[in-house]
Amino acid sequence: MIEQSFDTRGNVAMDRVADRWGNLIASRLEFLAEVAALDRGRGFDYDGYTSAAAFLMHRCGMSARRARREVFLARSLDQMRLTWSAVASGKLSFDQAVVLAFAQHRFPDPFAADEEALVDAVSGLSVGDTRRAVEHWCHLHADPDDPEEAEEPSRLYLSETMDGRGRIDGDLDKETFRLVSGVFDGLMSEAVETTPKEELAPVSVRRAEALKELARRHLDSGAAATDHGNRPHLTALIDWNTLTGDKPEGRSEYLDGTFLRPEDARRLACDAQICRLITGPNSEILDLGRTRRTVSAAQWRALRLRDRHCRFPGCRRPTTWCDAHHIQTWWQHHGPTDLDNLILLCRYHHTLIHQQGWKLQGTATHPQYTRPDGTTLPNAPPPRSPLPIPV
Repeated sequence: MIEQSFDTRGNVAMDRVADRWGNLIASRLEFLAEVAALDRGRGFDYDGYTSAAAFLMHRCGMSARRARREVFLARSLDQMRLTWSAVASGKLSFDQAVVLAFAQHRFPDPFAADEEALVDAVSGLSVGDTRRAVEHWCHLHADPDDPEEAEEPSRLYLSETMDGRGRIDGDLDKETFRLVSGVFDGLMSEAVETTPKEELAPVSVRRAEALKELARRHLDSGAAATDHGNRPHLTALIDWNTLTGDKPEGRSEYLDGTFLRPEDARRLACDAQICRLITGPNSEILDLGRTRRTVSAAQWRALRLRDRHCRFPGCRRPTTWCDAHHIQTWWQHHGPTDLDNLILLCRYHHTLIHQQGWKLQGTATHPQYTRPDGTTLPNAPPPRSPLPIPV
């Protein structure tokens, strides 16, 4: 029989955490009671605040969303006495009471009649199960013909910040949220499965990369609407000497005038749709050359079959996350767009080559990567030391 010992300090630590959490909940209930009194008596008028939420934002440093939420919960104390008493006694968690508060707000009269039964029904459930049970209860009391009960439409806001970056904010309905979450989870899983754990970026960064990848795949699929026969991708205006590196101070910008770093422009040009546009000294168009692809569809299929994934040592990100990179001579330096001069690199490693001082030489079959300090990166990991074998 195998005996297993446990460190009793773990039990003590868990008890301390649980006790502290209980103290926090008690303090939170006291805080909400004070907010309710402030809101009910309009004590915030003394300093000229327009509302209790405005007071919380200014004096307590809360965000607008957090302040409105606190006032909402404070107002529910008098309307849900059984619920909050259950929280104080430990029968319900605070988060369960929040779920019930939103149900009470939607259906105040039915909730008053069913509050005791609801509290008993969700006692002991997880927050997720509580939410599902309460949603079922709300569905039973919803009037399908009441326009106020119709779910709010999704809203999404996309705006440009002062430095040319972008900001996304919005509110999604349940169906849209789950569709978007499913797509993001799938794309993020691809990166997780092919990236060493120690190299994984934070979840928020991976989610942004997934959004960018989703846009790329949509535009590459041919399903996007066209503009005069051209599929919408990134459009940039780059002086030839800037693209080749001979005159880095030349024009390099997106179509709307936002500055594009020359090194980013050169990276994008590795596998881009190039259109020759010759202008005169006053920017008048003198000649518009025909559009061509640096990597044809047939070449891309051949690259996928040959390379199968990113060719940077240790990286196995799939071809859908990769660009075609010119090895010996970059395209802007008149490098040929031949399979012998092309290799697949994921966008992270493609950026390393173009912007972080890394170099790629050799051939497509025997690439050689050089670190910024001049040392060569082995194409295979160093051999491991043999593990000791217990005797």
